[in-house]
Amino acid sequence: MLLYLLVALLASWLAPYDPLELSGSPCESPGPDHLFGTNDFGQDLFSMLLLGSRATLLFGFLGACISAGLGTGLGVFSGFLGGRTDRVISGTLDVLMTIPQLPLLLVLSIYLRPGLYLLCGVMGLLGSLTQARIIRAKVLSLSTENFVYAAKGLGLSDFHIMFRYILPSVFPLTLVKFLFGAQHYMLLGVGLSFLGLGDPEIVDWGQMLHQVYSGGGFALGLWNWFLPPCFAMVGLSFSLSLLGYSLEPWLSPQLRHEKQAFFECD
Repeated sequence: MLLYLLVALLASWLAPYDPLELSGSPCESPGPDHLFGTNDFGQDLFSMLLLGSRATLLFGFLGACISAGLGTGLGVFSGFLGGRTDRVISGTLDVLMTIPQLPLLLVLSIYLRPGLYLLCGVMGLLGSLTQARIIRAKVLSLSTENFVYAAKGLGLSDFHIMFRYILPSVFPLTLVKFLFGAQHYMLLGVGLSFLGLGDPEIVDWGQMLHQVYSGGGFALGLWNWFLPPCFAMVGLSFSLSLLGYSLEPWLSPQLRHEKQAFFECD
């Protein structure tokens, strides 16, 4: 995962060419001048892969930040304050969760043609609905803990308890959901770009695959054209999943104790 982040940050210096520049002949084979060859426009595929990592990662992490931040805030307020606040937030979430997300994104992409990052914001807002329900359930469980009763007995305000005690307690769950959310939004963003619904001025891995499909690269078997973004996407998805699963027991003491008990029984 660290390698992907470094490549995305240093992509402008690592890329030998401007990815939108016609730097060679169409459909060149891999060679010293063009490590992965060129596409049917003559654009360097290696440069597109490097610069595409930046847009793909930014899309995923931005969507995950919106989803995790908004969902955690709504879940904490709903679960801890309860009463009318909980009923209003929970009712609103129930109504919004009935909206099919993927068809909505396709309609927005086709008819409104928003920018890729505006779509990312919409996906983050939709993803926060599920996040809020998960955090709310966790907060309802925490609200019955002794430390909450002790804080209330000391006369601390609800907002002080939420920000000082409840938020740190749900942060591990938020972090794990953030990692899996980033994986989901990256794949979704690549899928939208592959369908030709992304921003043509922003180079990402989905746009590279769209060019492969529209240019007949799959039919012609031009492996140097479609395998690099495919392998890069698989590696990124695998690294995020591995990071999320490895952090989950460490961030959740209950899950760690259950895992230890399982191996002790064996």
